[in-house]
Amino acid sequence: MLRFFRPQPSELTDRELLERFRRTGESEWLGHAYERYMELVYGLCLKYLGDEGLAEDAVMTVFESLLVKVPEHDIQNFRNWLYTFVRNHCLMQLRREKPHLTISLEPEFMQFEDSWHLMDEHSENGQLKHLEDCLSRLSPQQKSCIKLFYYEEKTYKEIADMKCHEVGKIRSYIQNGRRNLRICLEKKQAKAKHLE
Repeated sequence: MLRFFRPQPSELTDRELLERFRRTGESEWLGHAYERYMELVYGLCLKYLGDEGLAEDAVMTVFESLLVKVPEHDIQNFRNWLYTFVRNHCLMQLRREKPHLTISLEPEFMQFEDSWHLMDEHSENGQLKHLEDCLSRLSPQQKSCIKLFYYEEKTYKEIADMKCHEVGKIRSYIQNGRRNLRICLEKKQAKAKHLE
């Protein structure tokens, strides 16, 4: 009977899901948190490994590793922590397979990293006012998708379902919105430095 009063995973934050996983040891709680970022994890793995099959395998291997690693860490921001964890996993895999390989941070890697950290970066640097102003300049579609993705931590698929759009369309809104935000914020930073 109590199961009917069990909170739905979608109602819980990442930290609450991780806390339930640590407390109960039930992997489904961690699975719900991980599922929110699986598309991002897959995309990052694909960028580094360059092969769809290897990327898919890495997504599963990463989750298996998380079952062991998550209880060992006090994770304040799962999204950022997961990004670092996945990146390190991919780099280690590449070095095992190609010991002499040098990884260069090409623009596409930097752009992908932006998709994880854009909001946190400007919030932490006290630039929230600039961020909100730039957000207000986006198209309604871009602004809505950006807020759902970054602030409410919705996945591409969840946003697509909410807005009755294809996932590709949502991805386009987020990518274009992120680019417009970056341009707007860089202009504001340049103007601020000029006034100093």
